[in-house]
Amino acid sequence: MAKGIKPHVMTKLVLGLVFLGSLCVAIFVAFDRSSLERSIQDKTGELESYKDQGLAVLNRDRLRLEKQLKALKDVNDQLSAGLFSNPKSKMPKEAGDALKFKEELYRVQNKIKEEGMPIDFQFPFWLGFERYEHDIPVSADLPVRAKQLEIIKEIMDLMLQAKVPEVSSIEFLESKNVTYDGGKEPMFREFPVRMSFKCKNDNLLGFLYKIYVSGIPFRVDMLKIKVLNEETGEKGELKVEAVIVAAIQQADKI
Repeated sequence: MAKGIKPHVMTKLVLGLVFLGSLCVAIFVAFDRSSLERSIQDKTGELESYKDQGLAVLNRDRLRLEKQLKALKDVNDQLSAGLFSNPKSKMPKEAGDALKFKEELYRVQNKIKEEGMPIDFQFPFWLGFERYEHDIPVSADLPVRAKQLEIIKEIMDLMLQAKVPEVSSIEFLESKNVTYDGGKEPMFREFPVRMSFKCKNDNLLGFLYKIYVSGIPFRVDMLKIKVLNEETGEKGELKVEAVIVAAIQQADKI
């Protein structure tokens, strides 16, 4: 113990130092807590501001996208109205009758035969419906078969107008519904037809032009052309294989 310092004075000095140290610690802790609270408040304010700004930005983006979506829908409706404006481009609302389908098939066959006489038009008499020579379609197939008949009638009419002299084969490929990306309901149905025919270049050009201006929206998916020589056909004659697809609007869109 230091000389001249009494024990009770030393005790007071030690207690004073302990108190002073505790006070410093308390002040430091209080200051640190206050700084932490201010920091938390600042961050909370930033988050609230960011949330408000983020929600505002998201809301603006949502409104902008909704506006764009409406504009696209309006354009789509206008295009659909123009594309499917002709009754030929729509599915029938009613299933129809199997016997009436067979009667219509006979009528179309005879009409094509009669109208093709001036150019001696040659074609498969059953128009791709050979299976119904001795049968009739079931009720579930009638809407598709009726539309296929209407489609092949249109194609044959266009060929007669273009003076295509011969169709050697007609085959209906499987029809399918088409939806837009992400859509659930079909927008229209595609009816592909594979055909082989012979004609000259002018006939082919005329037929393709008439296909694209038809009342039924058509596209040509496949076109193979072979020039026949004098041994296999007339001079300048072409053998053409094509897949022609008709786009038909669904009945529930009518």
